[in-house]
Amino acid sequence: MINVIIYLKKQHNAKDLVKHLLMQKLVASASIDENNVSYKYVDGKLVEEIFNVITAQSKALLFNVVVETIEKMLGEGVAINSTPIVGTSIIFNDSVTTKTIPI
Repeated sequence: MINVIIYLKKQHNAKDLVKHLLMQKLVASASIDENNVSYKYVDGKLVEEIFNVITAQSKALLFNVVVETIEKMLGEGVAINSTPIVGTSIIFNDSVTTKTIPI
């Protein structure tokens, strides 16, 4: 199991994306954190970017399908990464297992 972390540009609708991923059973659940401020150092200057960050729970084997689905839906590349979920309760495990497509 993994947490899929999606850095969505402000012009995209995070709620619509979450709804689509849930309906396709690619993720079991998701949360949206709005107005996440990210900083980079580019060409000697501090650059500020604002994202809506989606954190979704899924199966590790679905990660590539999730990425492909998001990029197809939005028509562009998106910054996405995942972190492993190394321990869960039975309730959490059952939720991810039953709410996502079988592998």
